[in-house]
Order: sequence, then C-alpha cells, then structure tokens
Amino acid sequence: MALNTTREAKLMARRRLMIAFFVGVLCIIISAILMAINPVHIIAKFQTRIAPNSLPYHLLQSEVEGVHVKAYLFNVTNPVEFLSGRDRNMKMQEIGPFSYKELRSNDDLELDLEEGVVRYTPNVNVEFVPEESVGRPEDINVTIPNIAMLSMTAMMSSYPFWTRFGYNAFQKQVDSRAIITVPAHEYLWGYDEALITMGNTFMPGWIHFSKMGIMDRLYDKTVPNRLVVGARDVDKFEIKSLNGVSGLPPWGYEDNTTRTNCNTFTNAYEGVAYPDDMTPEKEIRIFRNVLCRFLELDYQEQITMDFGADALVYKISNRTYSPGKDNECLCGKGICMDGLSDLSPCFYGLPLAMSNAHFLNAPPEMYERIEGLQPDEAKHGGRFLIEPQIGAVIETEFTVQVNIVMGDVSFNDEAKAMSGMVVPVGYFKIILPALPEHTKDQLNLMYKTGPAIFLAVEISLYILGTLLITYSFVQVCRTWLCADERAIEYQTPSDEKKATILCVPLMDFDSKSNSFLL
Repeated sequence: MALNTTREAKLMARRRLMIAFFVGVLCIIISAILMAINPVHIIAKFQTRIAPNSLPYHLLQSEVEGVHVKAYLFNVTNPVEFLSGRDRNMKMQEIGPFSYKELRSNDDLELDLEEGVVRYTPNVNVEFVPEESVGRPEDINVTIPNIAMLSMTAMMSSYPFWTRFGYNAFQKQVDSRAIITVPAHEYLWGYDEALITMGNTFMPGWIHFSKMGIMDRLYDKTVPNRLVVGARDVDKFEIKSLNGVSGLPPWGYEDNTTRTNCNTFTNAYEGVAYPDDMTPEKEIRIFRNVLCRFLELDYQEQITMDFGADALVYKISNRTYSPGKDNECLCGKGICMDGLSDLSPCFYGLPLAMSNAHFLNAPPEMYERIEGLQPDEAKHGGRFLIEPQIGAVIETEFTVQVNIVMGDVSFNDEAKAMSGMVVPVGYFKIILPALPEHTKDQLNLMYKTGPAIFLAVEISLYILGTLLITYSFVQVCRTWLCADERAIEYQTPSDEKKATILCVPLMDFDSKSNSFLL
C-alpha cells in the first residue's frame, strides 16, 4: 500500500513538472505573439470597423456636430470712387467672421456588408455661433460686389451684341448695381436681386432660386445627394458614387472620352474619416458637394500630438488651383487661370471661381488692382491631421474663397470698372472643432496606456515562462542525478542509510530487472 502511494506521488510530481514546462513554453509563445501582432491596434481596428452596432455605425445614425464654417466678407470702402473711375484700385476690408456650425445626420442609412459599402443621404443643418462671430450678421451692413449682377454680366460678355444690348437695357431698367450695401446675413443667406428674380421667373429651368446668397447656394437642399462610401478597412469612407454616378457629371465624367482622374471618385473622401493603416504614400482628395470639385492634398510630415497620437499632416496642394496639362478638367468655360479653380459648371454657367483665401499662392498680378488683401500662409493655408492607424480625423482647417471672373465687361456701364478683374466677394474658413477630451483619452489609451499595459503583460509572461522552464529543467536534472546515485549504491551497497540521506529520488531501482521504476 505504501509502495503504491509513493509511486502515485512520484507520478503526480512528474506530471506537475511536465505541466510547468508546457505552461512556460506557452507563456513565452504568447509573449512573442503579443509582441508581433500589436494587440492594441487590432482592438482599435475592431472597435472602429463599420458594422452593425459598431461605433462608426452609431455615429452615422446620429446627428453629430460637424465642421464650423467661418464666413468673411470683403467690404468695399471706395465704391463710388472706384466705379466712377477716379480710383483705379478697389479698396477692400475683410469683415468677419460670421461663424456657423454644421449639424449633420444621414437619412436612409443602409449598410451593405456583401457589397462592402454604406449608402446614405447627408442632411446638414446650419446654426449660427455667436460666440465665435464678430457680431450678428443681421446687424452689420456690408458694401460688397453684387455677385448676382456681376456674374450674369460677365456671362453675357460671350453673347452677341444684340443680346448684350438687351441685357444692358433691362439691367438699367431694374437699377441693378455692381456694388450693393446689404446686411451681412442677407448677402450670406439671400438678398433680393431683380436679375435673379427675372431668371427664376422666365428661365426656371436655368435658375431655380429666387434670391441670391452665397451660403444659401452652398447649402442648397433642393437636390438630395445619395452617397455610397466604402465600408471595408482598406477603403473605409472612400466615396464610390454620388447619386448613382462614380464621378462628377459637370466635369465630363459621363463622357468616356473626357473621363480622367480629375472627375472620378478615386481616393476621394468627405473628410469625416479615412481608411485604416494610412501611409504617407496614400493619395487623398477631399470632396464636398458644395465645392463642386476635389481638393487635392499633399503629405507634409508626421508629428506626435501632445496627447500621444501620431498624425500625418497634409495641406491643400497647389494642383487644386493650377490648371495645366495634368489638370485640364479644372478649366471650365474659359476660366483657366493660375490660382483659380473653375466653379461655373456647377453654378449655372456663371463665371465663379474658387481660390485660397486672399489669393494665397496665386500670382500677384491677379489682385494687383485690389487693395487690402494680405495673403498669409499661417492664417489662410490650413492643414489636415489624420491619425494613421484607424484613420481618425484629428484636425481639419482650410480656406476657400469665392470670386467672380469678370472678363471683358466694358459693354456694361455699371460694371466696366471691373473689366478684366477677378473680384473676391468672401471666403470661408472651414474648421473641425478640437477633439473632445474622451476622444483624446481613447487615443492616449491606444498610443500610450494600452501599449504600456501590454508591454508589462508581455514581459511578465516571458519572465514567468522562463522561470517555469528553468524550474522544470532543474527538477528533471536533479531526478536523474539522484537516480544515478541510487544505482551506484545498489550496485555497491555499503551503507543503505547513505542513499536515503543523499537524496530522495523520484524513481526506484529494481535490482531484479536492472531498471528504474516510477
């Protein structure tokens, strides 16, 4: 009975050694795997995937605060002197900001996992933000170029003489002025202009609005926009189509002979999020339907934010405002000027163009007849900061300016002083509000706290595994050493008590079979 008990105890001891050895090996393997796979990144990607009940999906279902749009208007300080010809230069003074925030929701949200896309119709409401504004736009009057009258006059410059003659007669009859004084709110959201009213009444297929306001046109809700964006990690939030078309019809996408990268939704994003595992080589373009085109971005550098996250820094490329062989689609109805991006195909053929604020990076001769503009890279350049691991937007800030390309309007007495000029009317600074503290905490967890915790776990598992394997080897070696001593003593027994004192082996020697027994 005692013999059986002793053997069972020795068998259990041997099993414990084997378990300790394999657990040690397992700990080292797990430690190595954790070091190789970056578990924090895997967890973060899982939490930010587009799937039912995921965080991005809930955000798409909710109304969220989007960018803040700060409008600056160019007030003309010498309207009488300039229009009469006494002053050759138009003197302008920037007034603003008038700040608004976007509240965005997505109607008819549809997640198609089989196709790997999300379909939705953006719905954007705009609210005035008084604490970020110079004052109430209703209370501040601006003397400013009449964008409706001037753009229609400039468009008429390409028409025959008799058409221009009739236009001039009608313009004088309704007393439409080249420079008007109106409250800033009306200029932004709609002011009465007889030429627009006439166009809406007699040409409703051409002009479907009765008032002219630059922000009212930018946030036109009369035409819904159905977006399809990627839902997989590799193309998350990349635009696939708009209203069923995979490009921009105003820029010739639907004609196969004019289909290029300039009018196709390749590497185009709304700017709300980007794919996982971004690299500096990743090509990015920003598309907002109100801008009618893509903003090309160029990678600048990688920085580390104060809350620990890495950020890829991008800026709007000069290609956005540089027509040429590689950017022929930037040119619309004759507006092919360095520093400008044509908007006319999306605005009823009116000769409107987009630029950087204060004509930043444009040739100085473009605004040589305008006083008061001060292009400043720090104020008007902007930048985009993207967290590369999960494609999160850390910071967005850029400016776009609306201009009227006048051309030869010497046929019109009211506007002839502006003939050949590019007239700025205002610009918008588009800013994504600072990240909330809980988002910073999550990024800090992903970049600092999480890796530190897993590093401690990896080190602990490695040390534990090493200790268990070492202990197993030591015990096995001790067992074999004791077995050798017993074997020698059984062969030449001189003092049986000596063997017991030297060690207590885990195996006994059977003298009959000349072998060790458990």
